[in-house]
This record gives sequence, C-alpha cells and structure tokens, in this order.
Amino acid sequence: MQRGERDHVDGATELEKIYAFVDESGNSDLDTSKIGSSGFFVVCSILVAEKNLEDAYGRAEELRKRHFQTGEIKSSTLKTNNSDRRARILRELSELPLNFTVVDKSCIKKDGGLRFKTSFIKFINGMLYNRLFGSLRNLQMIVDEHGGVEFQQSLRNYVADRFVDDLFGDEDAFQIKSSKDDVLIQVADFFAGTVAQIYEGKASEDVVRVYKAILRSLTLDLVEWPSKYQSHLPPPLDDIGYADYQVHQEALRQADRFSERIGQHPDEDEHLQLSILNFLRFQSEFVTKDYVPTPEIIAHLGDKGFRELTVQKIRSSGIAKLRDSDVIITSSAKGYKIPQTRADINEFLDRASGIVVPLLERVKRA
Repeated sequence: MQRGERDHVDGATELEKIYAFVDESGNSDLDTSKIGSSGFFVVCSILVAEKNLEDAYGRAEELRKRHFQTGEIKSSTLKTNNSDRRARILRELSELPLNFTVVDKSCIKKDGGLRFKTSFIKFINGMLYNRLFGSLRNLQMIVDEHGGVEFQQSLRNYVADRFVDDLFGDEDAFQIKSSKDDVLIQVADFFAGTVAQIYEGKASEDVVRVYKAILRSLTLDLVEWPSKYQSHLPPPLDDIGYADYQVHQEALRQADRFSERIGQHPDEDEHLQLSILNFLRFQSEFVTKDYVPTPEIIAHLGDKGFRELTVQKIRSSGIAKLRDSDVIITSSAKGYKIPQTRADINEFLDRASGIVVPLLERVKRA
C-alpha cells in the first residue's frame, strides 16, 4: 500500500481523536536461558483515526471470523511453519500504521530494577506511551490488560504521572481492556508476535523477507532497546564486505549515542531530530540501501504529528543539528541516509568538496 492510500491516520485533523490499540509479545523474565522465556519483548500499537474506527473494527472482525472462527486473532495460535497463512493475514491487515518497541532482554542487567515484573511492564510500555502521547495531541489509548485490579490501577497512575497530566479528567484517554473484548487489540497482538518471530530467529530467511516486505510499509516508528552497539548479525567474511559492515555499524553506534544523550524527555527540536534519526535508521536496517527523499521524511513526520514542516526546517533544525552532534548522515540530490558502505562516505565527501572548495576559492579572491 502506498503512503497516500494509508489514510487511517493521514486523513485525521489535529482535533480528531486517534485511537492507539496496544499489545505485546514475550514475557518479563530476564533469565532468557529458562525454558519458555522469550529472548525479546515486543510492544506494538496500531493507530486508527476516529472517522475510520468503525470500518477498522468491521474489517478486523470479518478477518477474525474467516481465519480464526470463534477464537481470537492471536499470533501464538499460528505455528512458525505456517508462514503462508501468516503472510496472507498480514496482507489483509496492511492498512494500519504501526509503532514498535523491541527489547533485547539479554542486554538488561539481571539484578536491576527491571527484574520485577511490574517495573518491567511499566517501563517498557512507557517508552511507547511516551512517543505516542508526545506526538499525537488527541490520543485515546486502549491497552491489553495485565494482572489484577491493583496492578491495572497502578498502571493508570503511572501513565497519568508521566504522560498525561489530566488523564483522569478524560476517562477515555487511557483504557485497559481484555483482548477477548476488543478485536483491534488482537490485531496488535498479531503484529507484535510477527515482529517477535523475526527477532527470535524462529522463521526462515525467506519468511523473514516476506514479513519485512509487508511490515516496512506500515511502520511509523521502531525503537530497539537497549541500544545495540554491535549488530546481532554476523559480519561478512570478505574484506570489502567487512569494511562496509564496519562503516554501517559505526554510523549506527553514533546514532545510538545521540539517542541515549537525549534521553526520554527531548525538547521540541530534539524531538524532531530523534524522529528523523529513527526513521533513517529504520530505513537503513530494514528497508532500503537508497537515499530517503526529503518529501518522504516530511510525510513520515506528518504521520507522527509534526505540522508545517519545510525542506529548510528538516535541513537546518534536523539534519544539521544531528551532524553537529556527531551523527553520521550522508546526503545527495536524492535525499538522506545512514551510510552503509565506504562508497556512501566517499560520495558524500566528493559532494561536500565540490561545494566547499569553490567557496574557499571565492573567499580567497574576495
């Protein structure tokens, strides 16, 4: 589906409500060596504008009846070797914008505060809540329930304290529901489970390629935590491939360092820079080796709630500030990218020298 056709959020006005349906895949146990303990924890939200809500519910319910009969839409009910069926379901759900948080539990300290389930759930979900409430002004969030009544109330208090000051003035701003009572929460479960399969390495390369091809056009935002200073993928064995691999990894490390320095509470300009950086990184790792055109970056940021952006604003308040903070971003007439090869760096240097050297010559003459 092309960006212009995905109007579940694009077609919403600033005052129109946006509904975020949230569910997870994985468990909070940090001992990943245990049988049944997941290696990753994935939180997914799907976004639907209010005017499209009834249609989204209708389509999801029709799909549920067709593929799951009387049961819920659940990723775990499909075996990993049933990739064709999963791909068909994903394609039928391919008009819902997505946000993800992917947590590598093996990189979390086992003796820290996140070893407690309640702290883990609140903190990890909070990373997604913060991005959503920070970029969407009129948001209504519906999340799958956890634990008993006491925990659910503590989760509401957590959200109210950190993300929505007047949460209790709007009873609908944050709702907790059982997935069996809301088919769109079930859809979020299905996407979260699919992404978890990719990260857990439970699918073949061909299946992963199909999943990514479907998911990459839907994903507004994907954040990996903790930041990866080293890729989980093995480097190429040949000299040329390894050199390119080192370029890409160093660029990703610099991106991670910037994100960590900014932290969870960026100012307005930093929020813009993080959003640009996350989008370029996602494109670099999962989508394309090509440059990302500036209009595509502006359209993506529009999906995330940024208004009245111009090419100059992207260049001066976004890309330039990122480069000033040691983030490596190359550019050409085609757009911007996180460099993946030595050729990307050389092309950028040639372009820069073509601008700087003539300018210095003019200064010298003056």
